[in-house]
Formats: sequence, structure tokens, C-alpha cells
Amino acid sequence: MRRGEIALAIGYGTYFGAVGIFQPYFPVHLAALGVSASGIGLLLAVVSMLRLSAPLGTAWLADHVEDRRPLIATLALGAVAATALLGAARMPVAIGWALAAFSLTFNGLMPVYDAHAIERLGTDAHRYGLLRLWGSLGFVVTSALVGALIARAGAAVVPVALFAMVFLTALACCALPPAPVHHAARPSARAFVAAIHAPPMRRLLAIAFLHMTGFGAYYGFYSLYLRAHGYGATAIGCYWAFAVIAEIAMFAGAPRVLARVRLPVLLRVALAATVLRWGVVAAVPDSAVTMLLAQALHLAGFALFHTVTVLLGPRLLPPGSGARAQALVGCVGWGAGGVAGSLLAGYLWGAWGPRSAFAAGAFLSLVALGLAFGRLEAAPKGPPGTDSDLNSVPGPAVCQ
Repeated sequence: MRRGEIALAIGYGTYFGAVGIFQPYFPVHLAALGVSASGIGLLLAVVSMLRLSAPLGTAWLADHVEDRRPLIATLALGAVAATALLGAARMPVAIGWALAAFSLTFNGLMPVYDAHAIERLGTDAHRYGLLRLWGSLGFVVTSALVGALIARAGAAVVPVALFAMVFLTALACCALPPAPVHHAARPSARAFVAAIHAPPMRRLLAIAFLHMTGFGAYYGFYSLYLRAHGYGATAIGCYWAFAVIAEIAMFAGAPRVLARVRLPVLLRVALAATVLRWGVVAAVPDSAVTMLLAQALHLAGFALFHTVTVLLGPRLLPPGSGARAQALVGCVGWGAGGVAGSLLAGYLWGAWGPRSAFAAGAFLSLVALGLAFGRLEAAPKGPPGTDSDLNSVPGPAVCQ
């Protein structure tokens, strides 16, 4: 890893390590406090709703400052304070306020962090995957460790472990290297809105929404699906772990892939692989080998798709909009798409059976694939040193 990239990699590792604690285990902590299932659902809905808006606000701020590092550090330290409040809160109302503060700061951090990382990489933006893979490693390692700790000491370890990981994230954020250039250009409001409404950006946002909606059955019901088809707990864990390994492998190999294949082509590959994946999961769930091969396609559906959209989004907006590009794609995809996917998968699971939920995911990715054959033009390049210049990927990995 090159000099200056270590702090960035550590930040990804600790941030997604915190996600690896919060996502699977915070509901366990709430249940241990006596919060009802409906209450847990309402509290987590606070996080989901703010995830749709918080990144947009912080990204707007990030695109209007010369140096993003103070904002990143402020958000990270705010997340530390909110996590401390979460650990101290015992009543649902207090937990709800603390979760709101946590979501505003913690979920608002990553789009700004991504934008700074890509800006720091400059013409080496194709190396983004080598940094982001540490996030995947952090997620799987902390999930496993905290799971083991809960088995030994109970759910009381969850807020402590979460605070520790968010605190480490803040330390990494305070040690970030500077970006090599300043933000010289700032788009007018009219230019920014026009770029959002332009066909290429609308197409990318629609693709992100459809693709992530299709993941609803996987993130919400995949373990239940495997269990219903006779897979044991150990096998289920291995399937999830194998997907993460494939994801890490893709992030590690991304620089070589990006140096040889254009971004729109890679986007189509990621979507086509996901159509195949969900089709296989829906059609042949009783074949252990086939299901394992389907999990290997996580490298395309998640890791490759994420890498391409992180690099492609800023190219479709005017110079100086890098953070807002990350926030828009994230909010529409992971935010709105994630909520819609959970609701759709839950409805189909009950109304038409488990297989229909994954078949719907294949259909949604197929529609997204059709959209991906439309033109995805890069925004016109601004002056040297602006976001559109920095977020370009050298060599053939450009938009056309």
C-alpha cells in the first residue's frame, strides 16, 4: 500500500467494523433492554429514514469547503458522542434520539469519506478497491469477534464494542492525509440540478435503485431461505463468509480490471451476473454446489457494482460535486432501494412464496441491465484539479 493510503484504509476498516457490530447485533442489545419487536422496528426505522437524507446534507457541506478533513473529523467525533449516548440510553424515547444523532453523523460520514479518498487517489482512482476491501475485512472480523463475545458475556458487550470501533474510526479520520489539490470549481445550483435531471445521471440513479431493491430478499431473508431448504447453521455461515471472501477478492483485483475494461461495460457485467445469481437462487436452492457458485457472484453484484458507481457518479455531475454524487447514489440505492427491497421481499415471501422474492430480484436487475445499455456520458471536464478531473479513471476505464 502506498504512502498516505494507510490511514484511509484503516478508516474503512474501522467504519465498516462498526457497521459489522451495529447491523447484526444492535437489535440484540435492544431486545436485552426489554424493547418489544415492534419497538425495535420503529427505532431502526429512524436509522433508515435518516439514511435517506443525512448523507445529502453532509455531502453538500463537503462540496463547499476547501478541505474536507475537518468536516470528516467533526462527523466522526459526533458519531463517537452519539454512540456514547446510545450506550447510556435505556428508555425507547432516549434511544430514539440517540439513534437519530448516530444516524445523522455516522451515515453522513461515508459519502464525504469516499469523496476525499477518491480525491486523494487522484489519477490513481482505480486503486479505490484496494482501500475499500479493508472495510469488508473489518466487517467480517468484528462481526465474528463480537458474536463470540456475546456468546460468552451477553448483549451488554454490544454498546461497548460499538463505541470502541467508532472511536477508532474517529482516530483514523483525524489522521487522514490531505488531498493533493483544492476544490477550485463549484457548480451553480442551476448546473447541478440540470446535471441531476440529465438522462445519464437519472439512468444511473434508476439502476442503483433497481439493483439494490433486488437485494432486499438477500439481506432480509437469505438465511431463512437456506434454512427452509435444509441447510444447517454452519453451512449458512459458510455461505455468507464465502460471499464476503469473493467481495474482498474483487476489491483487490479491481485496479487491474478497471485498467482494462470501461466502466459502463463493467456495470453491465455486474448487473448481468446479479440476474444470473438471483435466478439460480430462485431456481435451484437444493443444490449446495450451485448455491455456492451463486454466492461467488457477490464479487460482481456488490463489489464490482459498488466500485463502478463510486467512480462513475462524480463524472456525471459538474466539477466540485464529488461528495454529493456519492451521497445521491448511496441514498437512492442503499437508502430508498434498501427500504423498497425489504418491503417488496417481505410481501412476496408471504404472498407468493420464498422463491418469488429472489425471482423478483432477478427481474429488477434485468430491468437495470437494460437501462445500463443506455448512454452514460461523463460530465464535461472542468479545469485541472477539480472533482471531474480527479475522479477520472486513467486508461480505458472511462465513460462513453
